[in-house]
Amino acid sequence: MTSSAHPPSDALLPIELTLLIPCFNEQCVLAQFHTRLLATLEHLKVTVEVLYINDGSQDATAAIIDGFAQDPRIKTLHLNRNFGKEAAMRVGINEARGRAVIILDCDLQDPPELIPLMVQEWHRGFEIVNMQRRSRRCDSWLKRTAARLYYAAMDQLIDGFDVPREVSDFRLIGPNALADIRAMDDNAGVLKILVSWLGYPTIEVDYDRKPRQAGQTKWSSLSLLNLAADSILAFSTRPLRMYSYISGISFLVGSLWVAGVAASGELTLEHLQVQAILLLCLGTAVVGEYVGRVLTVVSPRPSSLCKRDQP
Repeated sequence: MTSSAHPPSDALLPIELTLLIPCFNEQCVLAQFHTRLLATLEHLKVTVEVLYINDGSQDATAAIIDGFAQDPRIKTLHLNRNFGKEAAMRVGINEARGRAVIILDCDLQDPPELIPLMVQEWHRGFEIVNMQRRSRRCDSWLKRTAARLYYAAMDQLIDGFDVPREVSDFRLIGPNALADIRAMDDNAGVLKILVSWLGYPTIEVDYDRKPRQAGQTKWSSLSLLNLAADSILAFSTRPLRMYSYISGISFLVGSLWVAGVAASGELTLEHLQVQAILLLCLGTAVVGEYVGRVLTVVSPRPSSLCKRDQP
């Protein structure tokens, strides 16, 4: 499929925007998505490249996107196997040639028609443009509940910055943020949390997320639980600190209790066993604190970032 929204000389111009599109077994919806994407590009006022990333699909996805690549604006990457969406997005960010990138899924839940609006907000000065769902009516009750628990956990356990609610990976990332992400090479962090951690000027734009047009969702409640665990472990030591507080208080209360029992002459082996268990919990908490400190020191993320002019 060939189509061009720009004259041939545009191929010599710097690429302003890269569209990153991770794909995993999406043969049923790719043609419809690509048609709508090309229609959107016809009205876009910036130079664009489209980068399809095949995340180890086992259907005809690879052949379909290679067919799209007859258009000179379209590039494809094929991962050796299914490494997961996080890995696919990181590969795409490293390979993107545009000054900014937009990440969107090809299942048409992220409407490509919103791309011009995202570019407009970027040009207004926002380094990060997050697309925020107005509702989750198209999701099951279980998935909606899992999402609420996920964001509640982020609010309680991640300190120092806010994680916007109802924001998936559908976002624009500007030049400065891209440079920082590439420099850190933080493979342990979850991209959506890392983008918030950067602290650049950000806007949330509301949109109505549509039901999946075809194929099967790759996300389950268990996947969301794993995402929450990865987010917390990569960006917070608060669970360790909470355990330390609980262990310290328990050991102190237990010591006073054992001392009182001993003073009354009723001390038994069971009392000493309880105190020994509390001491072990306290020792585990101390080890946990040191582990948390090690994770902080070896993290590829710097302790802070300085503002800088647009590249």
